[in-house]
Amino acid sequence: MIKKYFLAITLLLSSLSTLAAPKVSFLTCGPTDDDVFSLYGHTAIRVQQNGQDIVYNYGNFSLEQKNFILNFTLGKPMYSLGVISFQDFLWEYSSQGRSVVEQELNLTETEAFLLADKLAWNALPENRDYQYNFYFDNCATRPRDLLEEAIGGITYQLDSATLPTFREAIREKSHTAVWYTMGADMCLGWKTDKQMTLQDAAFLPSYLEQELDSALRTDTNEPVVTNKIVWLEQSKKITNPYEKWRLPTFIFAILGILLVIRPTSKIQTLYRRVIYSLFGVGGLIIWFLAIVSEHPHTWPNANMLLMHPVWFILAFTTFNKEWTKANKWLYFGNFVAIVIYLLLGLFLQELPKHLHMLAIAIAIDQYFLWKESRNQIDK
Repeated sequence: MIKKYFLAITLLLSSLSTLAAPKVSFLTCGPTDDDVFSLYGHTAIRVQQNGQDIVYNYGNFSLEQKNFILNFTLGKPMYSLGVISFQDFLWEYSSQGRSVVEQELNLTETEAFLLADKLAWNALPENRDYQYNFYFDNCATRPRDLLEEAIGGITYQLDSATLPTFREAIREKSHTAVWYTMGADMCLGWKTDKQMTLQDAAFLPSYLEQELDSALRTDTNEPVVTNKIVWLEQSKKITNPYEKWRLPTFIFAILGILLVIRPTSKIQTLYRRVIYSLFGVGGLIIWFLAIVSEHPHTWPNANMLLMHPVWFILAFTTFNKEWTKANKWLYFGNFVAIVIYLLLGLFLQELPKHLHMLAIAIAIDQYFLWKESRNQIDK
């Protein structure tokens, strides 16, 4: 009889252990400049249950994946949900000098089970892949969406009036990578200059962390975050090697001055051909991203007026007398387009830093070429 009672108690305790509610937390990680995409930080989900302590990570991708670069360019790369132990996760971020901050979530047992089960199901090989979107479906927005679904509603207290535009937020995170930031500025259109909403801002892990710090459950008006733990302090210092010397400003100023100087030698003519070709290459990229790709913020884009494939024509025909009459209108068209571009920069879209100097110089260059071609035709 005693053995039977002992067996029954053992089975009961075992079942209670099996049914122990999971403990779910969000992990917000600091940046590193080892890779440009790591400058934005990272969000992951920690689940502790039945002696297991694992982290779910929606930021997994592989450059070796078939057509990954092509799909990324088209705006539809495939990312996946990965699983790693919490200790391995901490070791990885500690080795990179990145901070890790945990926010313990205020969930009922039912909600915790629902969220943990959903994550386990999503982590299955047949379910783990998803089409990544930098702004609206990434490593931070996915956890946020799962949390809102599990709770049934979150009231965010952060003042949305204090939020920056998309472009300002991106520059804040990536400004140390000067040339990358400039490239991003050229490829992103004027939708990026819209002030973010609280829903929008969660695409950046640090903003999601701030929002959750003061967020309330809609049903009970209780805080969403019950406790906050700093596991790792940020030891990785990210600096801008060009900031002190303003190298980009200097480079674009020199390029602009060389354009304004009227060509008197083959070297100056060659220089223009190189600049026009570079603007043509930039135009191919910007126009492709704006018209062909599925990236949400690349169309419309004022930079399409400055850089476009037509520059290739001028790269091969400028200073060719046989093309003087035809190129006259290309010079004039470029001059007008760049003037409009600079005006849009004042009222609608923030232009890439430093690039406006080169834009002004090439507008002057095109104006003089237009006048010179008119004079040649009149003669």
